[in-house]
Amino acid sequence: MSRVGRVGALPGLALGLAGVLYSSWLIGPLLNPAFGLLDGYASELAARDQPYHLVFGLGDLVVGALASATGLALARRAGGWPRWAWWGLVAFGVATALDGTVSSMDCAPSADARCARLAELGALSWRDQGHSVSSAVAIAAALASLLAMLLGQREHRVSFRWGLAVAAVLLVGTAGTLLELTRPGAALGAWQRVQLLGLSGWLLYAGGIVATQGASSPSSAC
Repeated sequence: MSRVGRVGALPGLALGLAGVLYSSWLIGPLLNPAFGLLDGYASELAARDQPYHLVFGLGDLVVGALASATGLALARRAGGWPRWAWWGLVAFGVATALDGTVSSMDCAPSADARCARLAELGALSWRDQGHSVSSAVAIAAALASLLAMLLGQREHRVSFRWGLAVAAVLLVGTAGTLLELTRPGAALGAWQRVQLLGLSGWLLYAGGIVATQGASSPSSAC
């Protein structure tokens, strides 16, 4: 195994695991039949009044810990665009860990009319209201990180093309989710799941980069 392979194996594995665990919403219908694969926000599975909420909350906590710890370790020895990419990963990790713990939702508005009314009145706890902030930070950080990765991968054609594909999925899902927030409809769950698939793809993509190139490949450092 090359030196780059040895150095990148552990962080690459950590990010790959984070990408898989971030898809825990796929088992949502099995643990909580009130939600289908495309019903409401995936975050509602971790709402504190829902069955097995600790499973999904723990999933976010583990993903956040893996992402932030790995990003911090990589950012310390990277330069140029890769360093910004790894710092974005750190910010995503911290925000995601908060999503599943401190700022988890009180209840599931898409499955509970009373919860929906309380949300409209702004009568839910500060933790619930903070969930929107931590989720927005996580998405913004992921987008910034992916952009930095693409800028650093311009000389790696195959990797760059994979990154563009991941970016397309993430941007389409994010745009669709934002549109549905302004004009709520039945497709909100579907758009958000596309966004989540893009985020999982980004984590796997990041893991692939560090596993094959290390924290900062010579051609992308500056």
